[in-house]
Amino acid sequence: MDIRNYIPSPDLEVDFIIGGPPCQTFSAAGRRAAGVAGTTDRRGTLFQEYVRILKLLQPKGFLFENVYGITGANKGEAWQEIQEAFKEVGYSIYFRILDAADYGVPQHRERLFIVGVKQGKYLFPYPTHGCDSLDQQPYYSAAQAVEGSETSNIEAGLGGRFGHLLNDIPPGLNYSFYTKEMGYPNPIFSWRSKFSDFLYKADPDTPVRTIKAQGGQYTGPFSWENRRFSISELKRLQTIPDDYEVAGNRQVAIEQIGNSVPPQLGRVLALSILDQVMDVDLPLILLIYLKTSN
Repeated sequence: MDIRNYIPSPDLEVDFIIGGPPCQTFSAAGRRAAGVAGTTDRRGTLFQEYVRILKLLQPKGFLFENVYGITGANKGEAWQEIQEAFKEVGYSIYFRILDAADYGVPQHRERLFIVGVKQGKYLFPYPTHGCDSLDQQPYYSAAQAVEGSETSNIEAGLGGRFGHLLNDIPPGLNYSFYTKEMGYPNPIFSWRSKFSDFLYKADPDTPVRTIKAQGGQYTGPFSWENRRFSISELKRLQTIPDDYEVAGNRQVAIEQIGNSVPPQLGRVLALSILDQVMDVDLPLILLIYLKTSN
């Protein structure tokens, strides 16, 4: 239902709230399409509904997720407004931009996370993977993630005006391979003339770049096998379990995957919240915490 029409029961008891408003008004894609509307857009004011429900239910804490572009919308005024709104209803807030790849997701995906608590403090978990992890655990690579997944319905190639160009692009690069600056003898594209995900081919040995919810015919990531990733592979790259059904046609499924928070990152944050906010004794010391900002 429309969150603006939701009025919780007076006797409803909730310990913790998780959610985030639509990100289109703060996202890079949204900025390219229509500038940074931020909280001047109807969708950008939905955080106020989040605050309304916090005020009504007064949970111990909350987790709020959005694109990091939210911090720069309206010259930073929207970000200040959001922080003040949460503080006014009684929460100390802690925030950090996290890259999902740092927590075992085979995808570089940076998002802003805010945790608010009524009492005590909150520290974000230290990276479990990559060069910033304490034990230097390597990133979970794209090839490892998609191994054995279903690809039977995916055809090789892209078609269209530029589809044939994908074949010669080295893994990890995009359309820029065909520019003068990259040394291509007969340049096809000008430098920075396209978005970075235009004809972007994933490198099997590293996490992929962010999976987009929406895009055109040539929006990557594409497989190093010179084809589109299957829905099954995209689920793996987002750490969505194989048996989780994503309903709808291909584009609808991609939109759901691209708009979601990777479950593996959600799991790590949930463990940290159980430990610090809910005072649950975890069976093992699973997480080490970062110094944070508030």
